[in-house]
This record gives sequence, structure tokens and C-alpha cells, in this order.
Amino acid sequence: MDKKKQKHQLSFADAFTFLKKFRYKPRNEWTKEERTIFKICNFIVLSKKRINKTFLAFSSLAKLSDKSHYNYNEIDILKIKDLLLQSLEETLQKFNKKIKLFKEEDISIVQEHLKKLKDENLRLENENKRLNFVIANYIRENELLEIDEVKEILSKKNIKEKFKKSQKTSSYREKNMKKFIEKWKKGLTTFEINEEIINENLAVKKELKKKVKL
Repeated sequence: MDKKKQKHQLSFADAFTFLKKFRYKPRNEWTKEERTIFKICNFIVLSKKRINKTFLAFSSLAKLSDKSHYNYNEIDILKIKDLLLQSLEETLQKFNKKIKLFKEEDISIVQEHLKKLKDENLRLENENKRLNFVIANYIRENELLEIDEVKEILSKKNIKEKFKKSQKTSSYREKNMKKFIEKWKKGLTTFEINEEIINENLAVKKELKKKVKL
């Protein structure tokens, strides 16, 4: 019979009966199979007894919860929990090094990590929505530009804007030309006239900026 199957199938009562039966039999008379079964049964019986002792210790610890005799807070209880888990982890690691138990500090680290992941997922989700919006608008604009009527409207709009700009430039040049002629008639040189016009234009721009700020 497989050892693992034997161990799982044997109850505490069966194991106890087996140990009782072989207690007075000389060990040099035991067969190889009987030695193996003895070890399995011995573990079942002793582990049951020692676990029961541990449960009794927990029951004794639980009596501390009576606040009519003791005073404590949540931090005190969490410290006890961490101490117990640490001791339990160290004990179980003697059976298997890979066994790990989560203490309060470990839980906080995991929770913080999960929160960061959640925040990052939310950020990526919003970024994805924004990119989809930009792409959708880009596609929509390109589709509009393919429509002949829209092309014609945009073409007319550009012509009007160019015309308005040219009008402003032409008006600006006319004003400067009038100023130039007036100053030239007063006997100023070309260099002096240009300097004055530039300074006057700068003064006008500064005055406009002041008005905008006010």
C-alpha cells in the first residue's frame, strides 16, 4: 500500500489501536512494513495530541479578551497576531521551507501594491479613452475633408482670411506712407523718418498691451 494513501486513510483511532498493539512487541521482530506503519501512526497520534495542547493554549490566550480584567487596543492584538504567525511560520518551515504566512505588514504591502495597480489601470483606461477620442476625431476630420462641399467651404474661408490679412497689411502700409510724406515735408531725412515711425509703432503696441492688462 502507498505510504501517502495509508496516512490519509488511517484515523486517529486506528493509529492509536495499532500503536497499542505493537507497544509490547520487540522491535527486532517488526517487519519493514510494520516499521513504516508505526512511524505513520505515531505521527498521527502525537500530532493530534500536540495540536490539542496548542488549542488549549489558544483558549487560555482568548481569556485576555475579557476587558473587565484587561485593557488593550487593536494594535496590541495585531502585535500578538504577528508574533503567533511568526512562531507558527518558523515551526511549519521545519517541515517545509516553502511554507509562508501573511502577517499584518505583509497584508499592508500587498494592499498598497494592489491599490497602485488599480490606480495605474484607471490611468491607462482614461488614457486609452482619450486616445480613442483623438483618433475618432482625426478620422472624422479626414472624412469631412473628403467631402467636396466641405472642401469648397474651407477653400472660401482660407481666401477670406487671406484677403482680410492683406487688407490689414495694406492699411498699415498706407498709414506709414502718409506719416513718411508728412515728416519728409518737414525736412527730416529718410533715416530719421524710419526711426521715428518704428518708435511710434512700438509705443502704440505698448499702449495696447497696457489696455489689455487693465
